[in-house]
Amino acid sequence: MPVALDTLRALPLFSDLSPEESGRLARNSRIISCKRGNFLFRQGDRVTFFYVICRGAMQIYRETPSGSEVTDDILISGDCLNAGEVAAFQTVHPANARAVEDCSLLEIPVSWMREHLTDFDAVAKKLLASLADRLNTAQVEAGQAATMSAPQIVACYLKKLCVLYNFDPNGFELPYTKSLIASRLRIEKETFSRTLPTLRDHGIIVSGAHVSIRDLRKADTFACSECSEAGECVTQRMLSEKLEKRTGAGA
Repeated sequence: MPVALDTLRALPLFSDLSPEESGRLARNSRIISCKRGNFLFRQGDRVTFFYVICRGAMQIYRETPSGSEVTDDILISGDCLNAGEVAAFQTVHPANARAVEDCSLLEIPVSWMREHLTDFDAVAKKLLASLADRLNTAQVEAGQAATMSAPQIVACYLKKLCVLYNFDPNGFELPYTKSLIASRLRIEKETFSRTLPTLRDHGIIVSGAHVSIRDLRKADTFACSECSEAGECVTQRMLSEKLEKRTGAGA
């Protein structure tokens, strides 16, 4: 499907392009669909395209020799799937990409992308920033795994979902299955299930797929007490701003 310029400009990676740059990129890309449960690519496939999610969510995961799935990330609208592979000139995909829900994606031939990336200075800078952000996220999560309990890690992730999807902390539905969230957090599914009821004591109530953060300050204190990033946490700051606006509106 041809790419509409409005669709292209709606993606953060390409929002700063000039009309001429947008037109050039649109002529060398297309929109594709990937149905829920289908693979966009598999681990070991050749890297032939660069992808950006326009709508939907994709699970990036690897398979262990025993057949278990280890989820590296769950990417949503606006995210790049394989920026690292493009930048590092990798020839094969190191992980699988499977649609968590019906997706539409921008697809650009990787050979064209690598050849012309320097022509799009704003895009190159944003790609580097995206790679740096993911590296920082991986480092933070490694630290959290070493210092935080499973309930604290789950509480932190539930707060992050509010920011990612602009959910109302008072009540929202989990956007993914519990087994997928457990895989993303590197927690056994049984441990994840046992963890959820314990969050009630810390201001978070989970009933089925419904989550309600009843006491945001209490949840912050619990989730952030062992995290080295607590003082600089974007999630904590944005949710606190939500709380302040809600309190101000109710005054």
